[in-house]
Amino acid sequence: MPLRYQNKVVIVTGGSKGIGRGIVKAFVENGAKVVFCARGAAAGEALETEFNTLGPGACKFVECDVTKEDQIQRLIAVTVELHGHVDCLVNNAGWHPPHKPTDETTVEEFRNLLNLNLVSYFLASKFALPYLRQRHGNIINISSLVGTIGQKDAAPYVATKGAIISMTKAMAVDESKHKVRVNCISPGNVMTPLWEELAAQTADAAATVHAGEKAQALHARLVQTLPFSFGALRFASSFKAADLTIERNPECKPKPDPSALMFGKQFSDHMLTISWSEKDGWDAPQIKPFQNLSLHPASSALHYSIELFEGMKAFRGVDNHIRLFRPMLNMERMHRSTERSCLPLFDKIELLQCIKKLVEVDQDWVPFSQDASLYIRPTFIGTEPSLGVSRAGKALIFVIIGPVGPYFATGSFNPVSLLADPAFVRAWKGGVGEYKMGGNYGPTIAVQMEAQKQGCQQVLWLYGPDEEITEVGTMNLFIYWTNTKGERELVTPPLDGIILPGVTRQSLLDLGRTWGDFKVTERKMGMKELLEALDAGRVLEVFGAGTACVVCPVGSLRYRGKTYQIPTMQNGPDLAKRFYKELTDIQYGRKPSEWAPVVV
Repeated sequence: MPLRYQNKVVIVTGGSKGIGRGIVKAFVENGAKVVFCARGAAAGEALETEFNTLGPGACKFVECDVTKEDQIQRLIAVTVELHGHVDCLVNNAGWHPPHKPTDETTVEEFRNLLNLNLVSYFLASKFALPYLRQRHGNIINISSLVGTIGQKDAAPYVATKGAIISMTKAMAVDESKHKVRVNCISPGNVMTPLWEELAAQTADAAATVHAGEKAQALHARLVQTLPFSFGALRFASSFKAADLTIERNPECKPKPDPSALMFGKQFSDHMLTISWSEKDGWDAPQIKPFQNLSLHPASSALHYSIELFEGMKAFRGVDNHIRLFRPMLNMERMHRSTERSCLPLFDKIELLQCIKKLVEVDQDWVPFSQDASLYIRPTFIGTEPSLGVSRAGKALIFVIIGPVGPYFATGSFNPVSLLADPAFVRAWKGGVGEYKMGGNYGPTIAVQMEAQKQGCQQVLWLYGPDEEITEVGTMNLFIYWTNTKGERELVTPPLDGIILPGVTRQSLLDLGRTWGDFKVTERKMGMKELLEALDAGRVLEVFGAGTACVVCPVGSLRYRGKTYQIPTMQNGPDLAKRFYKELTDIQYGRKPSEWAPVVV
């Protein structure tokens, strides 16, 4: 099948996150040569590395403040210097400031917003047009539906978006004689991961989403529902947290001593269950006493591994408030795993609301300790009572919770030893390594036992002829070193289909890029490169990261019969400890953060 944008040269402003990120990815996947810009160099460079592994197109990041005319000129010049021409300009850079009434907005705030949201579009178009005219190219301006229908307490933002629409119309008339197409896209309030994460941080996420849907328009008229909303369509048949029923356990168990907790051995008094059938759809969610499940012996989860799960935690803070940690990232990942398993899709926010209620009901099970937490295990299984490899016609979501201590018997911050054996593979391209399914874990137990026989605690999973480093045990892997250019750099394997997109992994990347003290890179690394760096004394720290362990240092590596010492502990480990402290400070409420919404 021919690629739609093979060798087309595209410039995207504001291309490092949100809609812009998706635009860059789509063009790269369709063969285009993309130059994209944003203010943050670390995030842009990481995205460049990630997307260049996708192919068949390619992308180049250019740091650019679009409020500066000279920097926009430089963006266009760099593109022409690299590729010789420009086929398409996508103006996307912009910002939605916090909602404010008009009389509380300063003139300076309005002028700054005009420069960013509107004038930048004009300048980028102005400097790109001479090249676009040569190629009969096109300009795409990203506006917003609120530019047409309005929005409460957002007059400056709405003004900029409405002006973009008007400017597009005028520019389209002017450029038609040069055969340059000028179009405008005005997205509505569709459900995106960022929107869901923001909604989840409010007191009532479901109500926030509902209010967002009510704020939509149909044919430019305000209406009470949104039949064309992506979110509404996707969630049309989902269960609702408002329908949740609670059956209290009359015989609650005594709570264990937090200092004696093991991982995954004790469970609370209640559980959440939500059943589904192809015939009747979703049942109402139920919180009921913790109990065994009753399954037909032919249930599809038992025979064909139609099963997936998540792992998340609740923390009792220093203020006695109970917090989750970036829960929408778990819901997003569970939703992707669900789709890959051909199980029925659900409303992620509705499930999160049900989980929050379960934690509230069993809040006394959240340990009164800064060294323990409440582990939350959402699980989704196919319960189709028949043999045959096919999509399940019945399914069950259930959530169990329980107090946990350190994941490893060695403690919360003691180094582990790894076995790297290329004879064993955890996941492969085209498989399901990027999804959290039980079938990815069961087959690893035998390899784990082999590691223990050789005196190691965990497995470093390798892949392919280059013995690419992928994951360590059930954790994402990070290497902190001095690279060949003499730069301090944090490296982790890219999300290329065989790596699980861990919540802790993403959090460490976000923190590292925010700090700006070292380079942060997502790229492939083989065993040969790692061993050469160890031999040269350039490796400073190696550590794993995951929900269960948070951050876990690595002390040694056994590979092809030889044990290599890793100087993680000799170097503090300063960075691993810094990450651990930052994350646990957020989780236990010692440091305020939007990442840790209060549940109780």
